Amino acid sequence: MSALGQLAHSRRNVYILSFTFAIAAASGFGATQLASVHGIVLTAVLAPLAVTHYFIAVRRNGLLSPDGLFFAAQLVMAVGTFQLADLTSPVDSEYSTIVALACSAYTATSLLTYLAETRGKRTEPRYDVHVLAPTGSIKIGLAVSVLVVAAYFQAVGYSAFFVGLQGQLDGQKADVASLRLDSYAGGRYLFPGYVNQFKNAILPGLSLVFTTWATSRRGLLVRLLSWALLALSAVGLMWTGQRGAFVSFVLTATLYAVLYNRKRLSRWMLIIPLIGFPLLLLATTVLARGDSATEGITARVLNDNQLSGLAAFRYTEPQPTQWGAEWGQALMGVLPGNRGSTLSGEVFATLYGSTRGTSPPSLWGSVHYNFGLFGVLTLAVVLGVVVQLWTCRSLRGERYNTLQLAGFAGATVSFGTWIADGPTTLLNVGLVAYALLWWWGSRIAPAQEKGTAPRPGPKPPSCDGAF
Repeated sequence: MSALGQLAHSRRNVYILSFTFAIAAASGFGATQLASVHGIVLTAVLAPLAVTHYFIAVRRNGLLSPDGLFFAAQLVMAVGTFQLADLTSPVDSEYSTIVALACSAYTATSLLTYLAETRGKRTEPRYDVHVLAPTGSIKIGLAVSVLVVAAYFQAVGYSAFFVGLQGQLDGQKADVASLRLDSYAGGRYLFPGYVNQFKNAILPGLSLVFTTWATSRRGLLVRLLSWALLALSAVGLMWTGQRGAFVSFVLTATLYAVLYNRKRLSRWMLIIPLIGFPLLLLATTVLARGDSATEGITARVLNDNQLSGLAAFRYTEPQPTQWGAEWGQALMGVLPGNRGSTLSGEVFATLYGSTRGTSPPSLWGSVHYNFGLFGVLTLAVVLGVVVQLWTCRSLRGERYNTLQLAGFAGATVSFGTWIADGPTTLLNVGLVAYALLWWWGSRIAPAQEKGTAPRPGPKPPSCDGAF
């Protein structure tokens, strides 16, 4: 590029940055006018940073990226919290400030990391995708996952979702809440955390890989088998009436389709949310969440987790800092027969008068309870660097197979939607299982990939592909 061209390019970047910061400043001013007196500091700090970060980094990387998802999830939690909190209460005001500071620290650090990592460069993502045929190990993984899920279905003996659906059809509402709780926290210990790794992550992930391969085959039987695997995955996700796992898989499948198409959008990708959203509406109706399906979904996004986080902070604020003891107790809960932390049940009791349910603290509330304000700000800064580097430096190779992409997509969604509780949440939602799929795909011998032509694409990707 000539010196004149470089000068023009640099001026263009200055104009873009200036315009973005102007919009951010205007949004911050507007937010302060809408906020209460006690909320001015919160909105004045967070709103400009959020707008700036979106236009400079998220808009280029896409919302379906590790940073994009995590940024959006934390912002939704913050906005919902500000709406629910009584800012005349010292405890609520303190919690709102903690949430605002954590989100601001993460956003500012992530933005600076993005600018340092990209240095104004912008190139399109370019890599080849190899459609992986089901190897012997993949077939064994599918078979084991199907057996584990089927055995769990048999051991539980009922489906909270289907019992609720039958009740809706008969006009007699079932006690779905108790059925849900008994299926994974009843008197019989059925290893639900371990089963969920297969039911919520490994089986759906491997089914995506198998279905991608099957669609290129001419045999009807193979295609029917792939559809059956996807159907079983959907049933497994909905079996215990937990909508969160189903939503996570819909996001994972959507991101997987985008990555398979090398981060380019196409109309056929809309099939996934078009099928998933009606099922989510049905599940919300069956589980009697809200007066209507749409109200139930809205409450889930903007109210439920925020209310739980606020109630948890009110409960933990008078207590001394745990210095990691509560996280350690929660991590011990992954062992069979160990109850782990009882904090979520105790908070649930403050809201509903019973321990038959869970109301976990928010991510930042959990960090504050365990490590104080210093821990909150430290983790927010560390995550800002790590997640942005993950976003910018991932998928820079020349070729990936579909098992790797499924693992990457699932890990991105599992981490990106982390809004509640401590690190045990990442274990429960399948981050480790999806990371295992990524590692598994990367260990496929090159000889296994020979003989199948990759989907062609130019060379290699960078941070700025929007997906």
